[in-house]
Amino acid sequence: MDADPSSIPKATRTNGNAPESKAQHQARKFEPSGRKGKETRRSLMLAARQLLDMVSPLSLSAASISKEAGTSPATFYVYFDNVEDILWAICDAITDDTSDLFPDRSFLRREDRLEKDALAFVNGYCDIWSRHGPLLLYRNMEADRGNSRFNQLVLRIGLPILEGLTDRIVEADPSVKRREANAEAVVLIAAIDRVASALHTWPENSLLPDVLLKAEARVLTRMLRRN
Repeated sequence: MDADPSSIPKATRTNGNAPESKAQHQARKFEPSGRKGKETRRSLMLAARQLLDMVSPLSLSAASISKEAGTSPATFYVYFDNVEDILWAICDAITDDTSDLFPDRSFLRREDRLEKDALAFVNGYCDIWSRHGPLLLYRNMEADRGNSRFNQLVLRIGLPILEGLTDRIVEADPSVKRREANAEAVVLIAAIDRVASALHTWPENSLLPDVLLKAEARVLTRMLRRN
């Protein structure tokens, strides 16, 4: 059953006196209690994802998402403050995909399969874009325009990748200082991310994907084969 708009309090309070903070308010919306609340929130997020296959994130509205989910705008606002909120939550949910780029500790560390692993890495990164392109474009756009919330999301998603590459660069050549290795990893990931974005957005105007991805893999292999 949809929520009655009149039943939604204008100012939720943590106790009898003090109004809840912004962070507490967001936590309340992001972590609904009860099975039905969690299912409703998931339903809204799924509806938004489905709509993104047809429209730009900038064209989404609470009304269209609610209609797709079979609920009402009033219910939408029980779980999300606005469309940006739900897009942030969906972007946050794809974070786990980046963990698959390093399937095991030996990945990108064994000399006998370095070229194979490097190509698997860049293909895996590109695959994330093929599955989540519209969301990643929106995430990057918001971060670039100064939205600190999305910038923190970019950093949080990218940090495990950067740390993994930094570890491997230092291991390949211990004479390289960690901050220098980290800088090299940042440059490489920025390039890989940009290429993946271009292949997703303008596939007809790009070089053959196979050519670009193999070039990225060669660069990564050279970075990890210093000795």
